[in-house]
Amino acid sequence: MVRQLIYTSRVANGFQEEDNLLQSILDVSVRNNATVSVTGMLLFYRDHFFQALEGSAEAVETIYLRVCRDPRHQELRLLQDAPRKSRSFEGWAMCGYNLGPADNEILGVLGLRRGFDPKSISGPGALALLTNVHAVQQRVNLRTPSSIVIES
Repeated sequence: MVRQLIYTSRVANGFQEEDNLLQSILDVSVRNNATVSVTGMLLFYRDHFFQALEGSAEAVETIYLRVCRDPRHQELRLLQDAPRKSRSFEGWAMCGYNLGPADNEILGVLGLRRGFDPKSISGPGALALLTNVHAVQQRVNLRTPSSIVIES
């Protein structure tokens, strides 16, 4: 059993215009998560992050508390926190994606194309979004799985 925690947050004021914000978070996440066997997915959409973390309960808790203290995140909302039989992002210390206007097909498949409001997404909805984006990345496989980032 692994613990899977999914949250959303909004980029804090002063960080919205930061170049390579997603990449800077991923660089640290890949390094830190690999050492404690945490896997996951980080998605950036407009000014919101969606992240799934999975691993031992202690490691996931430590990382989530670090995110809660990170000044780049505000309005954190825990969407789901539950034990799972298996990982959704096996082998990915952390992968990330900047979801942009060109990704309407992904949102359309999930029924989110019209009126997608990051503030109202449910835990299962966020997991579906993250796993679908992850599946697309696995098919594209542009870089090594542990550090993939696709800019839209």
